[in-house]
Amino acid sequence: MSPAPAAVGLGSSPGDGDEVRLLGHGESFAAWLLETGEQRVVVRIAQRPVEELPRPMREEFHGLSLVPTGIGPQALVLEESADNPLGAPYMVVSFVPGRVLPPGQWTPALVRAHAQQMARLHAQRFDRCGELTTPEEERRETVDIAGQFAAGLEWWVDNHPGVMNEPDVPRLARKVGAYLQEAQKTFNRLESFALIHGDLLLPNILVEGDTTVRYIDWEWSEIGDPAQDLAYLGGRITVDPWHLPLTRAQTRDLIEVYLAASEHPAATGTVEEVMIRCDAWEVYERFLTSLHHRSLLVDRGDLTGQERDLYASAVAHVTGELGARFE
Repeated sequence: MSPAPAAVGLGSSPGDGDEVRLLGHGESFAAWLLETGEQRVVVRIAQRPVEELPRPMREEFHGLSLVPTGIGPQALVLEESADNPLGAPYMVVSFVPGRVLPPGQWTPALVRAHAQQMARLHAQRFDRCGELTTPEEERRETVDIAGQFAAGLEWWVDNHPGVMNEPDVPRLARKVGAYLQEAQKTFNRLESFALIHGDLLLPNILVEGDTTVRYIDWEWSEIGDPAQDLAYLGGRITVDPWHLPLTRAQTRDLIEVYLAASEHPAATGTVEEVMIRCDAWEVYERFLTSLHHRSLLVDRGDLTGQERDLYASAVAHVTGELGARFE
């Protein structure tokens, strides 16, 4: 059933001028563009029961209410029940213009604009970190990347034990865990935290014109380490179409531009400290995502040949790069 204004709580009835089209769909949501008159909104419809979503919908909805104007969509309507005309939980947000660029079309000027936009996003600071709807006094005092990684591994053991027993996975998991444990002392020096997108891979960055960037799909937003958003853009271990290859010099430039635009450079850390945390987040994200891709290859019999080749190539590349790094 295609959404109509009244069906998604926008207070009007379907009209002859209404247009609806599918923008795309992922594993959790399908996104529909609804145009009615001069209003354009995106209806994100859950593709699975809310209890099976990676994060509660209200986390994303609340996070969007904190995002400064011009960085992402505005939150309009949240319906967490399936008891509605669409027959599924959904969220309505304002439309964000722009296009996703492949890695080869990213210019140095665009990377700088992205760094400055992230600094705007991270301007509001918090004394504690954690989920957005958690009361501040119950949030954590530190970003525990080593603990998060250990918890992530435990989830994979409980839910996809076959993936964890595949060749190279247990050995590499131990090495990654030890590396993150060593990096943890740098995370412990963080003085404050920011609202972060939490999944700023290239497909979640929309570009308008040459250097205007905005961010979509805030499912993983939380109060956390700004370096996580910096790191997810790309680095030394990258997989097309999700990451931008960056040399060490380019990563340093990204961080320096970000810190120069930040209202809290001292609290964020020195360039060297942010580099360490970016490296840690890069390793963290690439390894855990490779487990996800392994599970898709095993569990999803409906994958196209192109999708299967993409995930298999990503797994092989990340496993090889991480293996070489920790030899």
